[in-house]
Amino acid sequence: MNLEAQSGAEGVSAEQQAEAYRLFMLGRFLEDDGDGDGAIRSFREAAELDVYSGEPLAELASLFSRASRREEAVTAARSALEREPANLTAHRILGLIYSSIANDQDGTIADATEAITHLEQARGSLLPDLQVELTLARLYLIAERSSDAIELLETLEQDGLRSGQSALLLSHAYEQVGRDEDALTVIEAAVTNGRPSFRLYERLGELYERQQRWDDAVVAFRLAVSRNVRSASVRRRLANALVANGDPSAARDVLRDLLEMRPRDARALVLLSNVELSLNNFQAAENAARQLIEFEPSGLRGPFALAEVFERRREFQQVINTLEPVLEEVRGRVSDPRQLVGVLGRIGFAHERLGALQRAAASYEEVLELIPESVAFGMRLAQVYVDSDRVSEAMQIVERARNDHPNNLTLSRIEAQVLERQGSVEDAARVLEEALERSDGRPTAYIILSNFYSGHGRSDEAVALLETALASFPEDTSILFQLGAVFEQHDQFVNAERTFRMLLDRDPDHEMALNYLGYMLADRGERLEESVVLLEQAVAIDPHNGSYLDSLGWAYFKLDRLDLAEPPLRAAAVQLPKNSVVQDHLGDLLFSLGQFGEAVEAWKRALAGDGDEIDPERIEIKIDEAR
Repeated sequence: MNLEAQSGAEGVSAEQQAEAYRLFMLGRFLEDDGDGDGAIRSFREAAELDVYSGEPLAELASLFSRASRREEAVTAARSALEREPANLTAHRILGLIYSSIANDQDGTIADATEAITHLEQARGSLLPDLQVELTLARLYLIAERSSDAIELLETLEQDGLRSGQSALLLSHAYEQVGRDEDALTVIEAAVTNGRPSFRLYERLGELYERQQRWDDAVVAFRLAVSRNVRSASVRRRLANALVANGDPSAARDVLRDLLEMRPRDARALVLLSNVELSLNNFQAAENAARQLIEFEPSGLRGPFALAEVFERRREFQQVINTLEPVLEEVRGRVSDPRQLVGVLGRIGFAHERLGALQRAAASYEEVLELIPESVAFGMRLAQVYVDSDRVSEAMQIVERARNDHPNNLTLSRIEAQVLERQGSVEDAARVLEEALERSDGRPTAYIILSNFYSGHGRSDEAVALLETALASFPEDTSILFQLGAVFEQHDQFVNAERTFRMLLDRDPDHEMALNYLGYMLADRGERLEESVVLLEQAVAIDPHNGSYLDSLGWAYFKLDRLDLAEPPLRAAAVQLPKNSVVQDHLGDLLFSLGQFGEAVEAWKRALAGDGDEIDPERIEIKIDEAR
């Protein structure tokens, strides 16, 4: 209390001021002694004696605030400011209280603005009040006043008042204005020069994560976990960083440890299911998904995770069986119908892969009713229309989307397919050639056009086009793969093998090249042992890929290892019932095994299938022989 400033004030005697001061100091003593009620009485009596001083009321507000009596604290502080508009203590209390309100779940930007107004007026002391300074900086960030936050925090740094908290706030302020490197630098300095806390290591990992510096992110998140072993969020981020860094096994260990600590952590179960899938541990992935469904019986995350497992197994009917009941259940309770898009899209894709094109179209049509602006689903629907010979409807979608997306290569490819179906092959070629001209040389444009050329007997043009693309994009393996495929499709087997081997030298795990080369050798009866090695490697990467299973089974068949050939060929035939080649392969195996009736049924499916790359007359002869 400032007695000198109040001396002689009208209506307040020197004796009253002295007694008010005594009561003020008594209040502080009583609070320190644990007598909160006595302190409140003393501060109130002091305020009644000296009606001009705001300090007793400000101190009363502080006491109420420390006792979590927020409303009484606000009332006392406002009363103090009515007496002394510049009272630092009252402004401090109000600023901190409104800051707390702004951080509440129902806090608003107006609360943050109110807090800023008071805290700015509380900064009048000679020595900075770090709680005020750091709270004010945090509020500046909430209010998107990044420059003010940076100025305040950099001043603290210059004054030697650096702390882990100020470093965290300054890094966020730098990030808000796009100074990402500065954001990282300030955290790295705080970690190096101080005693780094859990929050600093967490923030460091987050910044490395955003720069995709996965090695560094893993180290930082591991250090954060060592500081706070019970932090589930950081353990999940560590698992994500390990997956991105190519170590899913370590990520699985992290998640299993987390789930031992928190068995019902839904996000950890989602991550674990995904990690197990990446390791081809399909049963473990399914178990995690089913456990999530058990914990969240009305949620979407469990069914989505389970559907992902079935999708990777190519069990598309199971995808539908899993998601359709969920779709019907959530239709009536979602606040925004667009939340159904993910479910509808997955169901549509599953129907599409099963050949149920009408049902696939219905799913995609419903998606587009919910999000009519979606180009991706529009193209998906257009492709289904093309495959269903509904070419005029497909073209309508293409024409609507073309105005806003004139250079979209998928739209051009679908338009060319429509023109082909309508017999306008030259127009289709022109569409793809113009798309290549507009594409700024994107590799995909070369691949689409070369595939068209190859499919229409223009192999020399296809090869020349791809060699041009390869000169511009020498490291692009997709161009090499397409070049090898074109060579093989036009019986240039030496060139095809050389191209695929060149690709595998660059990427030994390129599963499509492994399958293509392995099948090519097996189908020609060349180096069958090597073809099996190549195909086993492809199947190890994607164990439920029907095409790969068919290739491997066919190689075993050519080697006369019929017992090994039967499981993959049967699995491929179930997964690809309309693929004529796959059914033909199974028929040949069953005939060799003496299962003539089943062989005939397989060959009938081959004749009724897509008809690609089979000789129907030869199959009819085989059916007659079997009968």
